[in-house]
Amino acid sequence: MPDIFLNCDLGEWESPEQTAALMAHLHIASIACGGHAGNLESIQLCAKLAESQRPHAISTGAHPGVATHDRGRSLPDSFSVEDFKELLETQIQRYIGLADLNHIKLHGALYHLVENEEVYRQTFLNFVQHNYLISVVCPAGGQLAKAAEERELPMIPEVFLDRNYAANGQLLPRTHPQAIILDTQAVIDRLEQLCAHDTLLAIDGSVIELPTHYNCLTACVHSDSPNSLTILGAARNYIDTLCNTDALPT
Repeated sequence: MPDIFLNCDLGEWESPEQTAALMAHLHIASIACGGHAGNLESIQLCAKLAESQRPHAISTGAHPGVATHDRGRSLPDSFSVEDFKELLETQIQRYIGLADLNHIKLHGALYHLVENEEVYRQTFLNFVQHNYLISVVCPAGGQLAKAAEERELPMIPEVFLDRNYAANGQLLPRTHPQAIILDTQAVIDRLEQLCAHDTLLAIDGSVIELPTHYNCLTACVHSDSPNSLTILGAARNYIDTLCNTDALPT
């Protein structure tokens, strides 16, 4: 059974009060760094709130995204490899010095771009390997996770608690009427299945097998999900009671 660590993408569109409330339930926080969302003030606020949770450690990392009309969920009309490199360099440099950089998790369209496009995937891993050599948060069982393992780079495989999956293992698009999970019990059921079987259930009831060699997973709840605070509270209580998360992943 892998250890499960809760994560949330913060410094996006939530209020400072909501950021603080969400932070209290997390193990890992990915902080928007001025692309799709975030600015110097929100990065500093998230870092301060993460630090204030001690003695409970919260690991912080950068959450780069593209500044598009739909909050970074689609790419610009023209987005080259060079554009991608420049985005990473600009946003990570903005982040450094304001918060601890323990991982990078790409946002929205970038998250899917590196998963689906080999040249962008290798560009991203080159950037991390040559500059920071820190963990990348990536879809469990996906192409980025496999490529990182081939390079022997640290990575943290991720699943989502508040989003439904298609049978092919991809998240349902947000336009799908059942894309978002609102039922807290459904979230707990997902955690139970992860802990017991290393699997997820797709929306059609089919089983998605995850690699069994992972010693940890991170489970994400989006800060803008309608009941994110309730879901995170229930998930943290379940994990603290049953799932032995004594040390954060590295």
